[in-house]
Amino acid sequence: MRAKFGICTVYMKRLLTNFKLLDPTIHVMETHLKQCLHCTKKLAGRTDKKFCSNHCRSSYHNQLYGDRTNYMRRVNGLLLRNRKILSDLFAMHRTGTTVPLSELYVKGFSPCHFTHQQKKAKNQLFTYCYEFGYQLTGKDCIKIVQQLSIE
Repeated sequence: MRAKFGICTVYMKRLLTNFKLLDPTIHVMETHLKQCLHCTKKLAGRTDKKFCSNHCRSSYHNQLYGDRTNYMRRVNGLLLRNRKILSDLFAMHRTGTTVPLSELYVKGFSPCHFTHQQKKAKNQLFTYCYEFGYQLTGKDCIKIVQQLSIE
């Protein structure tokens, strides 16, 4: 069943056909074919299909949400590196001994990235990367502690 065209549409169709801009064998429904959102290939199959393959679907979503997850991945990487540095130094020095800040910085410690801070008695401030924390004891020294329970 063919769609009926208005007078203006018929004239436009003839004009476009005469200038070889429109193929008269193309039906109206074929001009609305869906394309893959990632690679723009024509889609066949289900009417609600958006992607031609699983590769295109995952590539599209990686491109769409990549910046957000990359930022979180970088911050989590910094937090995990800080935690590893603190845990290694804690295992070497154990509780009670002070560690020079220069030793942390040489290993790549970033003091700007931590998970939480805790104030204890006498205004002692502990800064934690997950369960390992540190307290500034002097100008260039810290004391590393391990938090055993989650509060």
